[in-house]
Amino acid sequence: MPSALADIELQHIERAVAQLRTMKHHASGTLNVDYWRERLAAVVKGYALVSAQKQRIEAMRVALDAFGSGPREPNTRRRTANRLWAKAA
Repeated sequence: MPSALADIELQHIERAVAQLRTMKHHASGTLNVDYWRERLAAVVKGYALVSAQKQRIEAMRVALDAFGSGPREPNTRRRTANRLWAKAA
């Protein structure tokens, strides 16, 4: 797919990463970091990216890595929150 369409997906993921930052200390509402890593991987695979988009993806991966280093609790609300974010895309 063309890089212009990737911007829409990247903006959506960037909003989710920003939401992760605000919810970091609220375990019951934390979005699943692995899900967003998978979404980034899908963008890399599915779009012809330009250099600036690749840099945005790398920045989001770094941010997700920072969240992923914390403890993970099994939580069904995470999956629900991720589905809601995915529907908003």
